[in-house]
Amino acid sequence: MKAVVLAAGKGTRMREINDSIPKPMVEVGGKPVLWHVLRALRTAGVRDAAVVVGYKAESIRSYFGDGADVGLGLSYFVQEVQDGTGKAADPAREFLSDGPFFFSFGDILTDASEYASMVESFESEPTDLLLAVREVPDPSRFGAVGTEGDRITSIIEKPAAGEAPSNWVNAGIFISTPVLFDYTARLELSARGEYEIPDAFRMMIADGRVVRAHSLDAGWRDVGTPEDLEAAGSEIADRAA
Repeated sequence: MKAVVLAAGKGTRMREINDSIPKPMVEVGGKPVLWHVLRALRTAGVRDAAVVVGYKAESIRSYFGDGADVGLGLSYFVQEVQDGTGKAADPAREFLSDGPFFFSFGDILTDASEYASMVESFESEPTDLLLAVREVPDPSRFGAVGTEGDRITSIIEKPAAGEAPSNWVNAGIFISTPVLFDYTARLELSARGEYEIPDAFRMMIADGRVVRAHSLDAGWRDVGTPEDLEAAGSEIADRAA
């Protein structure tokens, strides 16, 4: 199985931390967040990965090179305009066309075992898309997910208080078949002026595609703010202790 990892964004919520590096290059436990993501994919059996770059792309290319340090063959694709997550993987479409693939944001931290668990779930019950979900106290920062059993029936992006269908949220990792690109090709700009990947999920659900949820049982963190970065460092240190 191949993978694509989005690492093109600057990370405006990181403030001055990302003036010189893209958000996935901030360090946790002495290694960039992106390093942890790529190593986790390797433990799940991924051998080749596409890294989608944009802001300060050379800092990623120069650090990871051909991927030997993380045990992967890396190919780089450029998102020329940072206009959202929905079409960010499209430059790697041909690279990913030969079967199911992992899709991960480059600023997500969870235990490496979760990636392997997702592969096991996908192989035991093939589906159009298997989305990692995580239960959080406040889903308003994320895409809240509604389910029937393990089948996802709705996704509401950054819901207002009382509007979330549950406290389960999109955790930023999924396995999909290449059919995903049939839907990203149909995306229109959202109210925020971006192409958004959850809109592709919603179209898949509306078309009767099977979109299943996979609960992450280990720790999980979206490293989106300096506070998240500090907490992630503490969590990595605790695991190493």
